Amino acid sequence: MEQKMRRRKTIGLLLIIGLLLVILAGCRTEEGAAAVPEPPAVTPAEAPLEQPLVEQEPESPKPDLAEIKANEAGKVMILMYHVIGGEKEKDWAQTADNFRRDLLTLYNEGYALLDINDFVNNTIKVAAGRTPVVLTFDDGTPGHFRYLEKEDGSVEIDPDCAVGILLDFERQHPDFGRAAVFYINDAPFGQRKYIREKLQEMVDLGFTLGNHTLTHPKLNQLGDERVQKELALLAQQVEEAVSGYRVETLALPFGISPQNRALLAAGTWEGYTYRNLGVLKVGANPAHSPNHVNYDALTLPRVQASTVELEKWLEYFRKHPEERYISDGDPETVAVPQDRQELLNKDTLAGKELLVY
Repeated sequence: MEQKMRRRKTIGLLLIIGLLLVILAGCRTEEGAAAVPEPPAVTPAEAPLEQPLVEQEPESPKPDLAEIKANEAGKVMILMYHVIGGEKEKDWAQTADNFRRDLLTLYNEGYALLDINDFVNNTIKVAAGRTPVVLTFDDGTPGHFRYLEKEDGSVEIDPDCAVGILLDFERQHPDFGRAAVFYINDAPFGQRKYIREKLQEMVDLGFTLGNHTLTHPKLNQLGDERVQKELALLAQQVEEAVSGYRVETLALPFGISPQNRALLAAGTWEGYTYRNLGVLKVGANPAHSPNHVNYDALTLPRVQASTVELEKWLEYFRKHPEERYISDGDPETVAVPQDRQELLNKDTLAGKELLVY
């Protein structure tokens, strides 16, 4: 009996101990859970922003030089226009419709407009496979840039003047570009009350102003002082009309140089100094590339832009495509076929990379 009682007490004691152990284990679990800090709540304002992916424009693939027949030792036409307007084409005069025809012909045959300053600075920026062509207009005649006056007193550009035609053509063919140089004398373009306004607008539109002397004399009949006066005064007038603008090229009146040819590049009159990076003649053939061994910036030839002369040179390049300047599309490189590299003056590369294929 006694033995049974002891057994019961032992079992009861064990049960109590087990119960106590269970209770103690639960307490430890609760204490441990409370000891672990919960992560702070993140409000929308504090939530990390997902960084947007920046899409980088893929680089344009380099053209296959052999495929486009790049030749930056080739020749460039500098076209010479005088009068634009009238009903019929004449010597030194082209109709507005024929000028439009010229632009379309050039575009369809793979040409693109180039500014004369880019040509003489050897920064030729036209698309790969295209040939640069420079448009020049001498004498500042009214048909180059004319305003039409409206009833309210405002003005608009005449769509039949050279500037109006060029702007309209670019709207239709933006890859042809917008560039032309206007070689002016005193009081250009007629409409004297608008002279300063026109000069400023021409520059704002991206066209270039060039020196054609103040009074259009034959420079070989003038002394050094008068030559400098003719060139300095015109350049100074332009700079005063268009604040800070510097004329950089000269078209010789009648194509005649002064006896002192050094005055074409630079000179001074009454404290004003002019400088010309390029000097253009009157006729009669395409110009060498600025990288060519025979290039001379102070004797640049031009092609008269009559129907007959322009077609003659277009046909010449059709028959002799190897003579034509064809751009590689990058002004920082000069590309030539292997058999033309001897025509390059490598001193003119000025850091540009030479590509021979």
